[in-house]
Amino acid sequence: MTATTTTQSERLEDLVAHDDLTPLMETTTSADPAQVYERLRARWGNVAPVLLEPGVPAWLALGHREVVTVLRNEGLYSRDSRGWNLFADGTVGPGSGVGGVLAPRDGIYYVDGVRHRHLRRLLDDAFESVDEHRLAAVVERWCGLALDRVLAEGEADLVADYARAVPLLVMSTMFGLDADQARAMLSHSRRVFEAKGAAGGESLDAQRALIADLVASCRAAPSDDLTSALLRHPSEPTDLDVQSAVSATLILGSQYEVAWITQALRLRLTDPRFDGRSGGLLSAPDTLAAVLGSTPPATNAAPRFVVADTTLGGRKIWAGDAVVPGILGASAESRAAGDDIWLEPANLSYLTWGAGPHACPARRPATVIAQVAVAEALRRLGGVTLTVSPEALSATGTLWSSAPRALPVRFEQHRPAR
Repeated sequence: MTATTTTQSERLEDLVAHDDLTPLMETTTSADPAQVYERLRARWGNVAPVLLEPGVPAWLALGHREVVTVLRNEGLYSRDSRGWNLFADGTVGPGSGVGGVLAPRDGIYYVDGVRHRHLRRLLDDAFESVDEHRLAAVVERWCGLALDRVLAEGEADLVADYARAVPLLVMSTMFGLDADQARAMLSHSRRVFEAKGAAGGESLDAQRALIADLVASCRAAPSDDLTSALLRHPSEPTDLDVQSAVSATLILGSQYEVAWITQALRLRLTDPRFDGRSGGLLSAPDTLAAVLGSTPPATNAAPRFVVADTTLGGRKIWAGDAVVPGILGASAESRAAGDDIWLEPANLSYLTWGAGPHACPARRPATVIAQVAVAEALRRLGGVTLTVSPEALSATGTLWSSAPRALPVRFEQHRPAR
């Protein structure tokens, strides 16, 4: 590593000339992300320069206080990427993976202020109306079908054959998608999060087109689903308003839900504290809570774009810079320092849901889906064992999330469905 003397006032465009800046992807694909954070903090402090992709730098906020500051202050740290200087100077263009995904759009994920509050109210009211018992029954049904197929084979990859399938199928049912649309949505979601070249932007456009068709069909023939509920909202939303709400939920919710379920199953298979066969007593909810604190589904939150020159963590941040809130980094840092006024007692995992105006609106249904999915897998998969050593499990990551690439298992006994 090339030695760098930091004055806490260097500009990103000056630092990017160093050929040893850490790619943000290392925080989601490293076998030991804690070492990545330790290295970044030792060199740069709690706000470090990283690369979103080659030639595209951003600041990574690593401290709890810094992350909360960025998430809560939309007036200074905006989600609207029109203010990103790398768009203005042409560094990030249509052929860039992050450019395709982060390009300015009129959607709940991309706007602040009054427009965001309007779109957010639609989602908040829709999720408030969700019947948790009915949702749990839907999850159990899809889990049962997936597990029936898995058990019939006697071996499986619990990522591809279970964890990736169930959340999308459940959310598709909630929003009124059919099976073919759900499969297409999963394919688009993967490519958007991978953000490779122009494919991310193209997949996002394809996903938006699919959602537009869904909204149009629900407008013409309303049904008992969340898309129709959004269209019936008293604020009389436009089709574009509803498309934005549905799109954000499906593309983000499915990806993070997959990561949460997958990481929980990994813990149950590899950590004796969570393995009931070895005397572990922690439940599915306990396991999912542990994941939020150790390997949260949202490793990094979406970038914010600085509206005016400011200081963050003692470092000068310039207007037009991108700042990535490092959720896992902040959680790890909080373990060693308990004097933060924003830190919720005995809970170092809450930031995985975000904070401030853009905090996740689907926390309650997302928890129901994950708890049922993990509990059903544990109930049905008796005698399940990994077919590889825990050390052989590798991570697959995007800029924003991380999960095991595969969980290959076999079953010593089968538990019948109820």
